[in-house]
Amino acid sequence: MFDTIIHGGRIVDGTGAPSYCADIGIVDGRIAAIGRLDLAEARETIDADGLVVAPGHINQHSHYDVALFWDAYCSNAGENGVTTLVNANCGFGVAPVRPADKLRTMQMLETTEQIPVAHQQAALPWDWESFPDYLERLRLLPKGVNVLTYLPLNPLLVYVMGIEAAKSRRPTADEIAQMHRLINEAMDAGALGISLSAMGEEGNSHLDCDGTPMPTDILHHDDVVSICRALVDRGEGVIQLLSHLIVYGDRDLTERVAEMAKGSGVNVIHNAMMTSDLMPDAVEKDLAWLDGLRARGLDVVSSVLVNRGWIEAGMRQLDVSCGMLRSVRKIAACRDDDAVLALISDPAFRAEFAEEYARKGPTNGANGLEGQTVIDVGGKPELQSYLDRTLGEIAAERDCNVVEVMLDLGTRSHLALQLRSPQISSTDPHQAARLFGHYATVIGGSDGGAHTKSFGMGHVPTDMLIWLVREEGLMTLEEMHFHLALKVARSLQLHDRGAIVPGFVADIIAYDLDELHFDTRRYEIVHDMPGGDWRRKGNAGGYRFIMVNGILTHRSDHATGTTPGSLVSPYIVDRPVLEAAE
Repeated sequence: MFDTIIHGGRIVDGTGAPSYCADIGIVDGRIAAIGRLDLAEARETIDADGLVVAPGHINQHSHYDVALFWDAYCSNAGENGVTTLVNANCGFGVAPVRPADKLRTMQMLETTEQIPVAHQQAALPWDWESFPDYLERLRLLPKGVNVLTYLPLNPLLVYVMGIEAAKSRRPTADEIAQMHRLINEAMDAGALGISLSAMGEEGNSHLDCDGTPMPTDILHHDDVVSICRALVDRGEGVIQLLSHLIVYGDRDLTERVAEMAKGSGVNVIHNAMMTSDLMPDAVEKDLAWLDGLRARGLDVVSSVLVNRGWIEAGMRQLDVSCGMLRSVRKIAACRDDDAVLALISDPAFRAEFAEEYARKGPTNGANGLEGQTVIDVGGKPELQSYLDRTLGEIAAERDCNVVEVMLDLGTRSHLALQLRSPQISSTDPHQAARLFGHYATVIGGSDGGAHTKSFGMGHVPTDMLIWLVREEGLMTLEEMHFHLALKVARSLQLHDRGAIVPGFVADIIAYDLDELHFDTRRYEIVHDMPGGDWRRKGNAGGYRFIMVNGILTHRSDHATGTTPGSLVSPYIVDRPVLEAAE
């Protein structure tokens, strides 16, 4: 007797092997049998005739830490076939935290990941201080997806050193020892590992609420290595490290950490590599660097951004795409709209911004400010002629600087100005297939749960299936599902997820490839945030059903209301309890 039988689908099992037609029998949330099960009995039978049946997608780079408290399905990941995701990336999260630091922690998340303080205050119960207490809260939280989480190092540094010390001096030996103790406590409680951003100050878009860099971004590299040694000494875990992006940062730090971790059982996920129309030769150079590390026996993979995403933003969200500009940091540090308006209308600031942009150029701002398209200017009639035109076109027509155009429209529209960037990654699908298809890269680019006023890209796997398989034919379904699930699972040291094989957890999706959809023109505006606030999300979907731990969570893009998701802890092994003989 099976709990569920999925009958008649074409199984793309995620291993890269050729697809085949078979039934799947599920017992207690795991795949118990694969084959012809016509004569078997089950409490529920699901008809998958004519559908692709594949392992659920695994998203290794998310920020749904706060959203989980009001959205069990982590939209728009959950409805797009993501059955397992990883939170607290890049060193940002909500634990550990002392009671006196709660507001400061929320403000950090607001400026680094654009998760509004108001949303956090409305949703978070803050009934934890330590990271183990936080994990226990997550275990009890109803979830429609499986969740793993890093211990983020920014809250850890603040917890041990205090905010001022964490930004002004190096940790002492005693403080590093205390961090090691807390890292081990977190791992014992179920953490995946540790995460941090170490991008330095120049070129870094992660900003604190006062416009200064986050503690880990200015942490001495020797101290980064010393703190990460906690996992190496332990012999398990994952280190997620953002050390380099495009032309900014220093990926030598990733190399140092990976060399220190060599042979220890610790994996390093380097962030990040991406494709770019401005630098088409970057892919081969990046992969040559990665191949060199792997040839030395270093257990490192790289997160990659290759999907067809873009940014929609107003003046207060410019730091999402070009926060590496100091002028944009000044805007981000403003506490209200009046302060923003005062700043961007100041002639001295405008001149300063224009000079900085002219000096640093279009490596900032999703291929440059020139390519940003005006998509909203509010209701003022005199501004309507600027809609659907790029800032570069407007600047050429007015014979003025592109920064001046943007700040002028921002001021005249009273901050109603909204811009749509070009595609962030390369528009060349061959670049995407090359970087994404490398054996030591894992798909990123989602950032789900963060930057919700600028984009919503939990649908990244759907985009990959449509773009590289259906439209371009550059990958087979067998290749694609390996890259979207099992390869990611292995990078996270998950050994029972990411494939449809007996004994694996039954995280399963089913779809007709022709029915998957993604609107690449604009993001959808939905009002489902705390207090009825709005967010942007990709208009994507088309899955017939999605199953998490053997239970259906979605049918034809509609949630079933079930919450079978779990907190996944790769290093905590359930052992049978032996009862004493009578």
